[in-house]
Amino acid sequence: MPRPSALSFAALCAVAGALLAGCDADADSLLGEFRGSDRVGAEVRGDLEGEAVYTVAETAAGPVFVLGLFVGDLFESDVDEYDYVLFRRLGDRPGVGAYAVEADPVTAFSATLARADDVDESLEADDESDDDDRFRLSAALAGTDGTLAISRVDDYGNVLGTYDLEAEGVLLPRGGRVTGAARGRFEARYEPPSTFRRLGLDLGI
Repeated sequence: MPRPSALSFAALCAVAGALLAGCDADADSLLGEFRGSDRVGAEVRGDLEGEAVYTVAETAAGPVFVLGLFVGDLFESDVDEYDYVLFRRLGDRPGVGAYAVEADPVTAFSATLARADDVDESLEADDESDDDDRFRLSAALAGTDGTLAISRVDDYGNVLGTYDLEAEGVLLPRGGRVTGAARGRFEARYEPPSTFRRLGLDLGI
């Protein structure tokens, strides 16, 4: 069934109402934060929280809106260690509506579920080297389906909403395809593009 690019607020609540009470006016304020859960392969993590930030960056293709949900602190994610969900869409900051998550950011949001972790303790127990040489597991999964729903943009430019996505990708260095998912709610604050770029991550801006 095709997804409309924008819905009235009432319709939006019907679409996103199951997503962590995203349309509940009495929900706790999350200024600059998100709360949610995710899954990569068989590993499910609940009660995730961290910083929620967005920017609009000028690129060769024009302005790009980027929403980043970083587990823990924003600056805990860098080229060596990262844990975030990222949404991108060509154009300026979008308004209230429910937007599809697909591979093509021209007509919808593209999404990435990205995580680099230390792997299981059994491998660590057999490794006598120091922590810097520990075997690491990296996953960067591309969103294949889902919805990013924006319920409000307040007077200060903070963007409130919910997300629900499915993703798939390849685990490194082990290889092999893996599926994932993420859902939650957010109240993202604006940060300039330079803040995102300082992380050194491949955010496409």
